[in-house]
Amino acid sequence: MSQKIFLTSALAMGFVAPAIAEPSHTDSFPNDGYMQEDYTYTNAATADNMDSVYEGTVNAVAEYDIIDYIVNAGQYLPADSETVITCPAGSFCPGISGNVQYNQTTPQGIQTCPTGYANSADGASSDTQCYRACDINNMGTSFTNIAHATAVSGNDYYGAGTDTCEPTACVNGWHLKQGLNLTSTIGTGRGENSAFVNNSGLFIESASNGQSYYGISDNNTWAVDYGSSKGVLVGQGRCSTQAGDNNSYTWTNPTITSNLTDETGQTGAQYCYCNVTGYKDGSGNMQAVLSPWVFYTDFHDAWNCSGSCASYCASNVQYTGSTNLAFRAAMFGAIESGPAMCEANVININWSDASAADISANNAGTATYGEDVRTPVKAATKKGQTFRGWRFSAPEQTNLP
Repeated sequence: MSQKIFLTSALAMGFVAPAIAEPSHTDSFPNDGYMQEDYTYTNAATADNMDSVYEGTVNAVAEYDIIDYIVNAGQYLPADSETVITCPAGSFCPGISGNVQYNQTTPQGIQTCPTGYANSADGASSDTQCYRACDINNMGTSFTNIAHATAVSGNDYYGAGTDTCEPTACVNGWHLKQGLNLTSTIGTGRGENSAFVNNSGLFIESASNGQSYYGISDNNTWAVDYGSSKGVLVGQGRCSTQAGDNNSYTWTNPTITSNLTDETGQTGAQYCYCNVTGYKDGSGNMQAVLSPWVFYTDFHDAWNCSGSCASYCASNVQYTGSTNLAFRAAMFGAIESGPAMCEANVININWSDASAADISANNAGTATYGEDVRTPVKAATKKGQTFRGWRFSAPEQTNLP
């Protein structure tokens, strides 16, 4: 006789109960009532914790705090984003005062560059950092530095932005003159001679070239002559009550300022600063240099500073010790290189039938293109002839093989 066997276990009946997951954390019920994710709150199911609910249903309402974002200048918060990022090229981001919240559809803190000035670098924070390429055919009042140019380079910045337009080629009669860069023009070579005027107006020099050669006369001015191929640098020393830092005579991040209101001689004016005011090239042409003040040292006494500051300014851009070159690099590095420009050609004039003395007396040996032509004092007298005048004639060109 067959025997029936009954399987009574759930497994035998083909049914498996699902595993019950347990939260990762266990704690007592929080005092502030805010229950966190993935927790078991031990013995917490009481009316005291469940807003006086003893039976039926109780609602567990999720609450959130709004996140505030800080958007600095040069950054913005994109739409549907929780991350503040750098302002992209072609835009400017002035920053937002106060806190910013998430917005699904609208970017915050970013503006498009003005019409016609569609370019900008990443991280631009103002519309004055938006630009267009300089164009010789669209010369506005901001392009006065490229007069007589036939081609230009650089950028024209919107509004009060500082333009970098400069010529790359000039019309006939003019030549391209590169902007002054003292770092490359003078370099790190030793100055041949130097001079300074102390606080009493006494001119002191290391070679007898004469005060007019150096072009300085005011108290606390200085000059360094780097030789005929390098030129002469002139500047000022000033003692101030404003303390400064020279980074232990390394000038890695020195105090640099455009304004020193107090002058040598004031009580407490013991801090020596130097600047550059001009450069005379090897041909004797002097050009102004706009330079900030760079801190040199603390003389600890106003009297010592007033008598020595200009001298130390000169010696530290003349000599080539490691400390001297560090100071020179800081001085030159603080000066912005000027733009290139179109400079008129200087034309030599060969006057026939005129003595060298008569040509020199009227400074008639040269003429600057587009400017005056000066003639000699007189022409040679020739028997049986009446002087009619000089006429220009281009010299014959020699054909080279």
